[in-house]
Order: sequence, then C-alpha cells, then structure tokens
Amino acid sequence: MSRPSNATGGRFSHWLVRMLRRLLLLVLAFVAGAVAMHVGMHGGDAQHMQMLEAQVAALQAERLQAQADRAADQSRAAIDSGTLRSLQEKTAELQEALGQTQDQLAFYEQLIPPGPAGSVAIRAFEIAAEGEFLSYRVLLTRNARPDAAEFKGRLRFVAHGMQDGKPVKMVLLPPGAPDSAAPAAHADPLALDFRQFQRSTGLLQAVPGQSIDTVQLEILEGDTVRAAQEAPVAQNGTQP
Repeated sequence: MSRPSNATGGRFSHWLVRMLRRLLLLVLAFVAGAVAMHVGMHGGDAQHMQMLEAQVAALQAERLQAQADRAADQSRAAIDSGTLRSLQEKTAELQEALGQTQDQLAFYEQLIPPGPAGSVAIRAFEIAAEGEFLSYRVLLTRNARPDAAEFKGRLRFVAHGMQDGKPVKMVLLPPGAPDSAAPAAHADPLALDFRQFQRSTGLLQAVPGQSIDTVQLEILEGDTVRAAQEAPVAQNGTQP
C-alpha cells in the first residue's frame, strides 16, 4: 500500500520543483530589472540593495530545499522497491517449501494401508544390537483422514531369546524406564500420538546374559494390541 503513495509524492515533488524553477527565473528577471532601475534612479541606496539580495538568497534556499525533498522521495522509493523484492523472494521460498511439503504428504498418503477406518499398520520395523542396547526404527501408518482424531497408544517391544540355556520372553524398555510400570504419558518415549503416520526411533535396554534372537513390536491402544510385527535382531549395525 506504500508504493502508490510514494509514487504520488514523487510526481508532486517533480511538479513542485519545475514550478519553483520557473518562479525563480521570473523572480530573478524581475529582481535584475528592479535592481537596474533602482540603481539608475537611486544609485546610492545600499540598504534597498541588501534587501533585494536577501530575497534572492531566500529564493535560492527554497530551491535547494525543493531539491532535497526530491532526493528524499527518490530514496524512499528505492527503499520500498528493495523491500518489495525481498518480500517477493521470501514468498517464492515459502511457495517452494509448501510444494515440497505437499509432495511429502502425498507420498505418505500413498502409504496409508487399505482397511477399516482408523486401522493401524506397521510399515517398517528394524532393530539392531548396539553394545548393551538395542536400537529400533519404526514407521507406522493409519487409515484415517487428515482431520480425524489422533490415535493415542504405545509401542511395546517383546524380546524372544535364550538365557541360561532356556528360552525366555520379556518386555524391553528404554534406558532408565521403571520395570514395573510405564512412564507417565507426557514423558513416555514409547507413546504414540498421530493421525496418519508416525516415525519412531530410539534405544532399548538389553538384558545382561540374555541372547535375543527376535523382537516383536506391538502397537497398543490401551491394553488392546492393534498391530504386531516380529523382526530379527541385526548384529554390529547390519540390517536384518
């Protein structure tokens, strides 16, 4: 909205400068004639000459002020032009980012599995041994509209292996998590809260002396298992 105002102000300043120039020429011609006449008629009137010189100096000062105003208008116009270019570049960047986000959303929407509305599927599950820990990567999708209510649940990892020569099965937890109960929902690294897809990564605490062969991932909603998938444990960072 500032550009039209600046343009109007610039045109007015140009018109004002032209008018002042014409006025100055007329005044100077008049003053010169008056001075010549006055000198001829009153050759010794120095005081009146000084008054006329002061008037000429005032007109010159007004001319300089008009030129300064014109330069200021041009400077403001240049600043506004630079601001407009900056906004146009920022808009182009945002438009490009929006396009990339829409492409990603379209890609993930293609991953949404067919099935009943609200159903959850495990699209990818990998788990690998890393010293005394197990690292996991999970990608979940859900058959739901973008405006559907969020799915709220939790990941559960059940290890199958051997300990003291006997088969064992136990629930794996993140490092530092209590053994008896799950952490509070707001601090639970295994909590789920999503509409259409969610990617989760993290670490699980391995059990000393237990050899884990496979881990079963279960998606819980309350106490109900909504989806499950088993994966072998990769060793030394190799993929299963």
